[in-house]
Amino acid sequence: MKNLLVDERDQKFVLHEQLGVEELGKTNLYGHISRDIIDLSLGAAVDLAVRESYPTMADADRQGCKLEDGCVTVPPGFKRLKEQYVKGGWPGLVARKENGGMGFPMSVWAALSEGFMHNAAFAWTMPKPFCTSVLLEAIGSGEQKNKYLKHLVSGKWGPIVAVNEDGSGCDPGLQTTVAVKQADGSFRIKGTKGPVTGGDSDLFENIVCLIAARVEGDPANETGLSFFLVPKYIVNPDGSLGRRNDYSVVGIERKLGLNASPSCTINFGENGGCYGELVGEQRQAMAVLMQSLKSGYLCCGALAAGISSTAYLHTLEHARNRVQGVHISQGNNPEAPRVPIIEHPDVRRMLLWMKSHAEGMRAFLYFSALCMDKAAAEADPVERERWSGMMELLLPILRIYSADKSFRVAETGVQVHGRYGFFSDYPIQQLLRDVKVASIWEISTGVHALLYVAQVMGRNEGKDFGALLQEMGRITGEYARTDGVQDLAADVGQKIQLLGEMGTYFAACAQQGKMLVPIANATPFAHFMGEICMGWLLFWQAGVAAKRLNTICRDNRVDPLNAGERGEFVAGNKEAAFYDGKVQSARFFIKNVLPQVDGLAAAIRNEDLSIMAVHNDSF
Repeated sequence: MKNLLVDERDQKFVLHEQLGVEELGKTNLYGHISRDIIDLSLGAAVDLAVRESYPTMADADRQGCKLEDGCVTVPPGFKRLKEQYVKGGWPGLVARKENGGMGFPMSVWAALSEGFMHNAAFAWTMPKPFCTSVLLEAIGSGEQKNKYLKHLVSGKWGPIVAVNEDGSGCDPGLQTTVAVKQADGSFRIKGTKGPVTGGDSDLFENIVCLIAARVEGDPANETGLSFFLVPKYIVNPDGSLGRRNDYSVVGIERKLGLNASPSCTINFGENGGCYGELVGEQRQAMAVLMQSLKSGYLCCGALAAGISSTAYLHTLEHARNRVQGVHISQGNNPEAPRVPIIEHPDVRRMLLWMKSHAEGMRAFLYFSALCMDKAAAEADPVERERWSGMMELLLPILRIYSADKSFRVAETGVQVHGRYGFFSDYPIQQLLRDVKVASIWEISTGVHALLYVAQVMGRNEGKDFGALLQEMGRITGEYARTDGVQDLAADVGQKIQLLGEMGTYFAACAQQGKMLVPIANATPFAHFMGEICMGWLLFWQAGVAAKRLNTICRDNRVDPLNAGERGEFVAGNKEAAFYDGKVQSARFFIKNVLPQVDGLAAAIRNEDLSIMAVHNDSF
C-alpha cells in the first residue's frame, strides 16, 4: 500500500539536516540514541502505520464505539492494530528505560508518532507524553510504580487522565469530585468526570485513571485539588486483578469526528466504594498539571502536524490523478488534451499552501520538542536554561497555531478534491472532522492564548523572549548570503524584528495600565507569532536545502542560478527535486503568507476594544 501518511524524506531532512537531532546521542540522558536507531525506528513506524493503522481508519469511524454492560467496545479492527502496536514496543517510546520503556527523546517521539496521527481515535488511546504513565513516572511512589507502571508502559493496561467536569469547563476550581481518606491511607472517590478521552476500552485488561479530586476539607478552589490513581479493576497484592472498582461508564459522547474514540462520562463512587490512591503531594494537582501541559501541547502539535501531513499527501495524490480541463496555455481550444488538475494555477496555489504549512508544522513540532530534550539533557546549566526558556515560549504557540492551521489545511484539501472531498468515500472529510478537536482538547486555543500573554511572554523579565529572538536572528543570518534565498532572509529578518517590537509594545501596554489590549488580542497575537515562527523555520529549511541543491547542481555541471538549466535538471533528479521543493515551499510561504502578519500587527496596535464596548444585547 502506498504511503500517503507522512513524507519520510522530509522527516529525515528536518531531524538530521535541519536540527541535527542525533547530537542528543552525545548526552548522558540520550546516549543510547543514534542516527541509525532513529532511522530504523522511523521506517518501522511508517510500515506499521501504513500496513495496519491506515486500513482501519475509515471503517472504525463508521462503526464507532458501543457501551454494553458498563464497558466500552471499540471497532474490531483496533484489536489487531493494538496487538501489533504493543508487539513493536510503541507504547513505551518515551518511558524511561529503567521502567521498561525505550527512553526516546521527545523530538524522536514526535517523528515516530506523526504517522499514526491520521488514526487519532486509536492513537489517543495509547500511552503518550501526556498520560497516566508519564505523570506516574514523575510523581508516583515507588510502590505505585511497581504496581502499575510496567503494565502501562507495555500497553497491557490503558492510561487515562480525567480532569474535566461538565460544570467546571476551563475553571478547574469549580470541580466537585471529592476524595475521603480511609483508615488504611487509601481514599474513596465520589463524583462525575467527562467527557474523558479514551475513558474506557476493551483494548486493555485494566484501565488506570488519573483523576483530579478534592480531599474533604481542602480549599474549594484549584489549589485544593489533588491527583488520584483509580484503577478499573483493583490490583491485588500479588499483582493479579481483583474486583471491579466502584465506577461506571454512563455514556459515550457522540461527536463531529473521532467517532471511534471512546470518549465517556464516568460516575465514580455511586455505591460509596470507589478506591483511589493519592499520587504525589496533596493539593498539588494544578501545579503538576500545568507543568505536564507542556507534553499536552506537544501531543496536540503532533496530532495537528500528522493530520496536516496526511491531508496534504492525499490531496496531492488526488490532484495528480484527477483529470479535468485543459492547460491554461491552451485557452478554449476544444481539441486540447485534458490534464490533471495539478496543472491548474489555483490548484497549485492551494497545494503549495498546504505543503508549506504541513512541512512548517512538522519543523515547528520537532524543534519545540528538541527544545524540551535539550532543556533536560544539556550538561551546561546556562544552556539548559536557554533551551528551557525557548521551550516555554514555543510550545503554547505550537499548540494554538498548529491546532487552528491544521483544520485549514484539511479544509483546503477538501476544496482541492471538489465535490469528492464532501463524499465519505474519500478520507479527506474524516481528517477535517477529526483534526478539529485539536483546538478544543485540553482547554481551547483562546484560553491558552490568554494564559500566554498574561503569564508566559514576560517570563524571566522578557529575557527568554529576547533569547528566542536572538536564536531566530542567528539562524537567519547564517543563511542570509546563500544563493537562491538571499531575498527571503531580508523578509524574514524584518518579521523577526516586528515580533520583537510587538513584544515591547505588549510590555508597554502592561506598564501603562492597558493590559486589556494584549488580552483582547491574545489569539491574534498567537497566530501572529506562530506565522513568524513558521516563516523562520521554513527559511531555515530553505537555507539548508539551497546549499545542498547548489552543490548537487554544480557537481552535475548545472548553473543553480539559471532557472532554465536548474528546472530541466530538477525534473530528472529526485534529490534535487526534493531540495528545490523545500526552497519553493519556503518562498511561497514567506512571499504570500508571512506578509499577512503586518495586518495583524496594525490591527493590534489600533487598540480597538469594540469587543468590550458592544452591549450584550447588541450582538
